[in-house]
Amino acid sequence: MSEPRTPAPNAFRARRWAAARERMRATTIWTVVGLALFVPLCIYAVAERGAIWMTVTGIVAFVLGLGFAALLAWQAAGKRASSRMIREWAIANGWAYWGRDMPAEPTPQPHEARFDDFMLATEAFPEATPLLRKGNRRYVTDVLAGTVDGLPVRIANHTYETDSYDGDGNRTTTYTNHVVALVPQVPKVTPLRMVRRSRLGKALKGADDTMAGIGGMKAVDMENRDFNTAFSLRVADDADMVLVFQLFDQVTQERLADGRDIPTIDLVEAEGPWLMLADGGTVRGDQLTRIEQMIAAIRWARTTLD
Repeated sequence: MSEPRTPAPNAFRARRWAAARERMRATTIWTVVGLALFVPLCIYAVAERGAIWMTVTGIVAFVLGLGFAALLAWQAAGKRASSRMIREWAIANGWAYWGRDMPAEPTPQPHEARFDDFMLATEAFPEATPLLRKGNRRYVTDVLAGTVDGLPVRIANHTYETDSYDGDGNRTTTYTNHVVALVPQVPKVTPLRMVRRSRLGKALKGADDTMAGIGGMKAVDMENRDFNTAFSLRVADDADMVLVFQLFDQVTQERLADGRDIPTIDLVEAEGPWLMLADGGTVRGDQLTRIEQMIAAIRWARTTLD
């Protein structure tokens, strides 16, 4: 595959402003219409409280309403602009694209040689590893499908939702986002989980590794101290430790610890016939280099974990 092509750094900002202006026109109209529906209430308030009180209250309500609508429009514009730019990246680099919020534009007809990629992009995303099964609800958007070194892969923005309830039964939903790559690859050691430690995880390394034992997996202490500080490597209780140390030899540990290999990947999971790589946060239109970094990480996994 040729070197990936990415748009200019300021392209996302321009796209987002254009999408925001488009949405704000409709948003402003509906905000005015909504406020106009309260005219009878306004007349009553003027009669009861006076014109000055009503004028001040009306101005504050209008500003707050319009500001909230503008915030929602700005967020929606960012998602729409990002989807457009990810789709254009796919077209420019020979990948297939499928997005839940597909831009309302003609879809390019796939060349016969690319038909498998287009079919793969629209397939249901399997809940193949622990991350992909997390949460009460989960979904993917902006799915890319292509071939890396002869292997069919999918890269997508993945979100899972977690519900929690307070003492009164009120629900709060937390959204957790990643960009993930799913590869049909069986490493020498599976199941396997390599987690980049957070600052808290580094501070509480012992407790963090103890938690790894939940679910029939154990944390492995490798020879390189910096690697053990940066990552938690977890394998099955009955894993062949000779293979584990062959797979993560001292050179591999050193390159991972100092960031020469997969510096942006937070999580590697292998289970059954699947390998999954993840990085926290969704890809936006001004972060398309993260797709290229994910492709580089897939190549690393192909050569290191096989």
